[in-house]
Amino acid sequence: MLFWAMALRNLGRNPRRSLLAGSVIVIGFSAFALAGGFMAQTFEALRDSTIRGGTGHLQFADPATFAGIEETTLEHGLTEADRAARILAGDSRVRAVLPRIDFVGLVTNGGRSVPFLGVGLEPAAERRWMEGASLVVSGRWLSGGPAGEVVLGAGLASALGIRPGDSVTLLATSPEGTLNAQDAAVAGILDLGLKELNDRYLATSIELASRLLGVSGTFSKLVVVLDRAAEAKPALRSLSALLRRDGFHLAGRTWEELAPFYRQVRLLYLGIFGFMGIILGVVVLLATANTMIMAVAERTREVGTLRALGTRPGLVMKTFFAEGVLLALAGGAAGLVLSLIVTVALNHSGIMLPPPPGAAHPIPIHVKIYPLAYFAGAAAMLAAVLLASWLPARRAARLPIIEALAHV
Repeated sequence: MLFWAMALRNLGRNPRRSLLAGSVIVIGFSAFALAGGFMAQTFEALRDSTIRGGTGHLQFADPATFAGIEETTLEHGLTEADRAARILAGDSRVRAVLPRIDFVGLVTNGGRSVPFLGVGLEPAAERRWMEGASLVVSGRWLSGGPAGEVVLGAGLASALGIRPGDSVTLLATSPEGTLNAQDAAVAGILDLGLKELNDRYLATSIELASRLLGVSGTFSKLVVVLDRAAEAKPALRSLSALLRRDGFHLAGRTWEELAPFYRQVRLLYLGIFGFMGIILGVVVLLATANTMIMAVAERTREVGTLRALGTRPGLVMKTFFAEGVLLALAGGAAGLVLSLIVTVALNHSGIMLPPPPGAAHPIPIHVKIYPLAYFAGAAAMLAAVLLASWLPARRAARLPIIEALAHV
């Protein structure tokens, strides 16, 4: 323990230099913790938005549907979807199975027609498990009653000049190529956050979509909601095996496989914050190395005296290492406190950030207290300090006694 006491005393002998090096570690640790918390929060928010936005945790459909080779609506539709849904719902991890009908067509107000991307769904189940109902900015969500109702994206409603309560006519082609039409009332208008979706999105009940397309009991896919996103991959394997055992030859995809945008944003953020982390590590490394080199240069004669009195080179080296470790621990502790203060301040500041890639609205800044980021920051700072201390400590331990005592 002697070298720890010596290291602590040596740090106190030059408080300004120790404070400067410690401040760099504090800033470096805080930057790691805050950037990691912001990144983790962003990934979680983007993941939850993707899943609750309609993708679900898993989707099952005909393999040709995922391959994108469907030439007409419901060309590869699921004809025994009810039985498949019962099999999926029997798994204890499955919270809900939501049937969907994807279709395209034209919506007209009598004077103007605009193409849309439509989805037929179960309004009550979607209200419970997905976030579509919470995106209504005017009017209300689908009631699910026998009356034909639709909700439209804000851009699509604006293009048609319609409001909740107005009537529209939907036109779509059946799987046999017949052009069908259905009247519907506009229940509400949604703001989906993405301009491209707002300009084309239309949702209605499965009943109205089936009447429009002239089908019954046929769905495009089954969307599965699980307890947790982490269960998606193992659940996909076991549920696919269950379906194959009962004679279904369906393909399954996890939410991450269905969300290339999420993967792109994740890679972008990892690249940006990874680069920032490297820069921070180099800054801490150089600042600490400068502090330790100055300490060795100023105490060369002291090192010579210690060696002349019989101190072994290993103890001299340990003393300088211990100074670096103490700097890292003190800086890390102060950085932890600073990070928590800044995190709380930012989360209550109400600062709005520019829209992230693909979004249309600004988002409030929010930094999560992410333990892994704190551990990574502490590990990075400690590694940088130990690396910066190694060369000066090694040089001090190898100084010849005569040369060290004659140093001016």
